[in-house]
Amino acid sequence: MDLLYEAASNYQELLNKKYHIKAVYKDETIELSFTFLIEHFYHLIGFHKLLDMKHITRPKFLYTRILSKKITYATIEGSSFLEEMQERIRYFHQINQLIKRLQSGDIIIEFSHTNRTRIQADFLLYDLTDNGYTHLFLRKDKAYGYVPCSFFCRNDDKYIRNNKKYRVKEFTITMNKNKQTQ
Repeated sequence: MDLLYEAASNYQELLNKKYHIKAVYKDETIELSFTFLIEHFYHLIGFHKLLDMKHITRPKFLYTRILSKKITYATIEGSSFLEEMQERIRYFHQINQLIKRLQSGDIIIEFSHTNRTRIQADFLLYDLTDNGYTHLFLRKDKAYGYVPCSFFCRNDDKYIRNNKKYRVKEFTITMNKNKQTQ
């Protein structure tokens, strides 16, 4: 199966749902909700890394074109920057696993910028896997609560350490009333 199509199919399972988290740190409780949006697939999968493929820059339509197989992995194989995106494609399915593990009380992090990063995020969901750590960053959005803004895997805990760690107490998933059109 085409790697991009497989990633888009995995992402489709996350769409049209609202994810609600109630988490605690000592005596402090936080509640947040987040939603996956079609137009964020572009950045989460790493298309912004393909600097020599500017003709694939319409984020909202990219997802649909991959699902309809108008854009395939073969389309981007010629990019000089493909290696920078390769890991995201290979491990993209781990986002789904990370979401499932939230139900077992895993940890989320209130993300601080002490790690000197350009990632503009408020929270970090992470999972320890055989390959290292899966990172899914969430940023506040006026219309949707929180939305995923970055995804990648790393072998170290650079973005995890020195942050406030919350333990998930409740995690629920509800269907969105307004479905996103593809």
